[in-house]
Amino acid sequence: MIYITGDCHGNFERFNTDIFPEQLEMNKEDYVIICGDFGGIWDKSGDRQKRSNDIESARM
Repeated sequence: MIYITGDCHGNFERFNTDIFPEQLEMNKEDYVIICGDFGGIWDKSGDRQKRSNDIESARM
C-alpha cells in the first residue's frame, strides 16, 4: 500500500497510531510519502531524532 500526505510543517502528530492506525499493519512493502518537509530530515532536535530512530528501527 502507498500512503501519501502533504507537508506537515514540522507537526508529525498525524503519524500517531490514534490518527494513522494503518501503520500498525504496515510492512516493508508499504510506503508513506510525505510531499514536503525536507527540513525534517536535517532537524536533529531530540523529539524528531527519537521519531527518526523509531522509524529506522521499525524498518529492520
